[in-house]
Amino acid sequence: MHLLPTLMSPPYVLPSDIVYFHDWRYVNQGGYRWLNESGQSVSMWSRDPVGPMRYETSDLPFGIRLEAMKPALTDPVLTPQMAGVPLFTGGTLLHEDGLYRLWYECHDEDQFDPPRGQWAQKDTANDETDPPIHAVRKKGIGHFNYLRYAESSNGYDWKFPSLGLHKFHGSMNNNIVIDPSLTPRTGYHGGTVFRDPSAPDEERYKSLFMGLVDDAMVQEYLARRPNDAVRARTDINPAICGAVSPDGLCWTPLPNVLVLQGSDTANVCEYDPRLGRYVAYCRTWVMHRRAIARMETEDFRHFPVSQPLFWPNAANAPCETWYANGKSLMPGTSDYHVMFPMRWKQTDDRFDFFCATSPDNMTWGFVPGGPIVEPGEQARAWNAGSVNPNRGLVDLPDGSLAMMVGGTAVPHKHPRTPPLGAAAWAIWPRGRLVGLCADNRGAFALWPLKVSGRTMHVNYDAGPKGNITIEASGPEGEVLPGRGFEECDRLAGDETDRVVTWQGDCDLGHPADAPVTLRFRLQAARLFSVSFA
Repeated sequence: MHLLPTLMSPPYVLPSDIVYFHDWRYVNQGGYRWLNESGQSVSMWSRDPVGPMRYETSDLPFGIRLEAMKPALTDPVLTPQMAGVPLFTGGTLLHEDGLYRLWYECHDEDQFDPPRGQWAQKDTANDETDPPIHAVRKKGIGHFNYLRYAESSNGYDWKFPSLGLHKFHGSMNNNIVIDPSLTPRTGYHGGTVFRDPSAPDEERYKSLFMGLVDDAMVQEYLARRPNDAVRARTDINPAICGAVSPDGLCWTPLPNVLVLQGSDTANVCEYDPRLGRYVAYCRTWVMHRRAIARMETEDFRHFPVSQPLFWPNAANAPCETWYANGKSLMPGTSDYHVMFPMRWKQTDDRFDFFCATSPDNMTWGFVPGGPIVEPGEQARAWNAGSVNPNRGLVDLPDGSLAMMVGGTAVPHKHPRTPPLGAAAWAIWPRGRLVGLCADNRGAFALWPLKVSGRTMHVNYDAGPKGNITIEASGPEGEVLPGRGFEECDRLAGDETDRVVTWQGDCDLGHPADAPVTLRFRLQAARLFSVSFA
């Protein structure tokens, strides 16, 4: 069992050699004590009369706040016409060995509602790979979805390889990796793809998705797990299912349901090496309101019923619900968990989304700053109706931080006519997802840290009137020689990777293997990260 930051006391070891200011996890909350006239600490419990006292604090942070940064949106880099589908809003993105790999979900245009009176004419399969249209209609349009694959070397120029794995309208010349013939009893809806470093080669990639199962599968499941089920309806049987693959292309569905509950949204799953468990984020319902839920397991064959994580509480308007989650990790880290909870506002039937963070993949909180991505203001633009976060924060070749954002020109429940949708990049400057901001003067200290390097790099933005200075102290709290605020070479300007120096010397100056405490003074500045090398 990994000892997570929520259970530890300082000094802290940085798993990824970086402090992102996504939350207050490494910021010292400050010390306090009551002192008598002689400067001695006074016991909290005493039989003696209480004399004159004063309250004294140390390293108390002031003048700082956290703010989620709003990204810039590019023009669409993927459209239905490019992807060869009637509807496109993105998917799961992985950055592996210099290649951007995208799995995107779609459905056959034949599954769209036909003109009234034509159901009888289309009540047969198109070919041996397609489910009967009456089955699709019974189980709901979009449940027998297709999973397709694309890749890019730069994130902008996409290839749609002809994989020859599944027949579509009589042809094997397509990029489909999962189709209804592979999941004939469940279908495929709201899936995610992830790479599992703990798995054997034949199961290196995994997919978590929702299916609709028949009554026989329900009874078989309930015979094994009578207390692990959520059945909100009796006319359909939604369940969360899984599939495995050696390469992300050739898939084998798992024979048994992972958990009997519905989640008709973009389900996200991953293997967390620090927890040693699979963690999934999905949809649930709280008092008939959509909510985001979490579940975890030691194997990828059985999940417990999910538990609510974010639900529409008193901070929300009564007409708002939480939809998809967009869970991801900061690139190159194992401990900076990020989520983009998507809000559905029924007042105008549109999506926007926020930023939430977690130090341990269990405990979550929203970052101030309001929605970070909202629908576009230009009528009929690709994102005028809704925007949704896709799974996968990545670094682009120029070093910027990016996530693919899907959008539609019409609101969520508005009638949809293909082609519809597009995906663009939401782009932040390198590592600048959340900023620790001082509008005027601010100061704080980090908890004592055991760092692997002796050089500190900072990502910061100080305007024309701003600056940052830093002080380093040793394990006993003493300011290290030559490492005080006065000796620090001021940080001024806007730099994503600045080496901190004290009178030209970049060494932190702390004893080897000893913790170091860093104190910061900010003037009209924003600090995004501190890293060590």
